Amino acid sequence: MVTQARQDRRFPLERLDPLSKLIVLLCLAILAMESDNPLHLAIMLLLVMTAARWGAGMSGGRLYKRTLFITGFALPLFVLTALSAAAGESYLSLGPLTVTAGGLIHGAGVALRMVVLFLSSLIYIESTDAKDFVVIMAQRLKLPYRFLFGVSIALTFLPLLEAEAKVSGAARKIRAGRAPRGMAERIQMWRGQMFAIFAGAIRRVQQTAGAMDSKGFGAYPERTYLREVRIHPGGYAISGFSVMVLVILLLL
Repeated sequence: MVTQARQDRRFPLERLDPLSKLIVLLCLAILAMESDNPLHLAIMLLLVMTAARWGAGMSGGRLYKRTLFITGFALPLFVLTALSAAAGESYLSLGPLTVTAGGLIHGAGVALRMVVLFLSSLIYIESTDAKDFVVIMAQRLKLPYRFLFGVSIALTFLPLLEAEAKVSGAARKIRAGRAPRGMAERIQMWRGQMFAIFAGAIRRVQQTAGAMDSKGFGAYPERTYLREVRIHPGGYAISGFSVMVLVILLLL
């Protein structure tokens, strides 16, 4: 039944096993951290967005919102890096602040690297079943199942918290009878929404801890698994190809 459910997944990254995807993600992260060229990072970002759209099945609107959200954190980093790493030809000077060609290039590289790392991690989370992640990491890498269960909870809670945030925001708009006006009302709405999400997360943690305690979680050093996650030849091929590309690009 589990195998059939995995085969029924529509998109390639959803059908790929979590370990192979993790190897690809690590290779991409290493390559992004080693590269300072904005052009190379922009190409990597384009590949990541392509994988999100057609590999993980992320809709265009969802991909746009995810990228815009991450860009909101990357832009301040770009400005700070561009001003603090001044080098090369000067374009603009405002007192002690100087905008240079080298600073802009370095700032663009740092910002693009951040977007690539965050967006690729989101793709992994949205295309990976948390249960499959726990099983394959425990069976293949022999990692402690107590640690893996904590990771799986984090992967499971993120979509749930996102759904709760949408419900909470819609409920607040309905109670108010109109959209928030002005920055003060928006800040007040965001503050109340964040408090509701935090309270919901604490409630879920308490319920999960109670369920784990009642089932005797962690009482034994080993455990059995009903699910079985196999690495197909395509997974080995993709993993090997990713490692090979990483080594070649690092040696160039």
